[in-house]
Amino acid sequence: MQRLNSDGFDVAAVGPDPGDEFAGAGFTYHRYPLRRALDPIGDWHSRDMLEGLFRTHRPDLVHSVNTKPSILVPDAAARAGITACVRTITGMGALFSSASPGALAMRFLYRSLQRRAARDCQVTVFQNPDDQQYFLDRDMVLEGTDELVLSSGIDVEPYVASAGDPAQRAALRDELGLSDGPVITMVSRLIRPKGIAEYLEAASLVRARDPSTTFLLIGPEVHEGPTAFPVDRVHRCPDVRFLGRRTDVPTILAISDLFVLPSYLREGVPRVLLEAGALGLPLVTTDMPGCREVVRHGENGVLVPARDGQALASTVFDLLADPARRRRMGQASRLLVAENFHLDLVAAAYARIYRHALGIDEKQAARETRRAA
Repeated sequence: MQRLNSDGFDVAAVGPDPGDEFAGAGFTYHRYPLRRALDPIGDWHSRDMLEGLFRTHRPDLVHSVNTKPSILVPDAAARAGITACVRTITGMGALFSSASPGALAMRFLYRSLQRRAARDCQVTVFQNPDDQQYFLDRDMVLEGTDELVLSSGIDVEPYVASAGDPAQRAALRDELGLSDGPVITMVSRLIRPKGIAEYLEAASLVRARDPSTTFLLIGPEVHEGPTAFPVDRVHRCPDVRFLGRRTDVPTILAISDLFVLPSYLREGVPRVLLEAGALGLPLVTTDMPGCREVVRHGENGVLVPARDGQALASTVFDLLADPARRRRMGQASRLLVAENFHLDLVAAAYARIYRHALGIDEKQAARETRRAA
């Protein structure tokens, strides 16, 4: 938002959370109700509230991000007479990570709602080419209105600086009681499609041969929903240290030797892979849409089969046995993230997309300011 602001856009945000950080950064923030779960009545109410906001504030352009907003916002914008609408598909989510009868049935509804939303959008942005092709093959996006912008970007230099200095990292190692052995880290919400069970299995297999290795799991617990992974099962695994939600993730990554994300969730591009890569870690993740955009197999990390804890353990064994290879991969990760996922690249791409949706010629961009919400 700050980069878009400096590029001539007056930007405000709308979301379901408190949003204190927006006000702290000097941006207007509007709150509306939204639930993750299926809630037709609540979603109808959310759409009406969005329509009211758009009628009141009359933005020139609205941009929706994530699954439900990508369905609700285009309709609300059209009802409010807002003609410039952009939506970003940030992955296909748990609905496309499960083969349960319920998930398969819901996919039909999802496709129908996305086709309807596409009619009210000038541009639909995808974060990986697999999702883009899925929508194109099923007529869920109008021809010529699709764009690919890899990830939501990462502000590389400030993020790396937030990892602290060597003294801070040494203090954290002491606080966590880490030995001189290697540290493997995973950062994730506790949901099944992130590969929590596979991570626990791999940790037990690795530590059975090398108990000096420490496996860390960082992230918030999830207490409801069909994908929630029981936290008591994590606590019962003696080979993984669960640290819960932490505010010092960059520092934890900086003291790690390897980052692992065995996700089979259909994500756009997992931000945590970008964070670990920016800090120079070799990456082990699954050969899944979104994940494989960040890892060039054998160059900056390794792609493993999804839902395969033994393959994950074998890969970790191999990398732990070759420190020189890990260093090369870590250097390649840092370079790949800086060159392909830097926030400056993403912000510039959206500035171009906004101008296109607003019908502004690039030559006019330096002279005109438009409001985006």
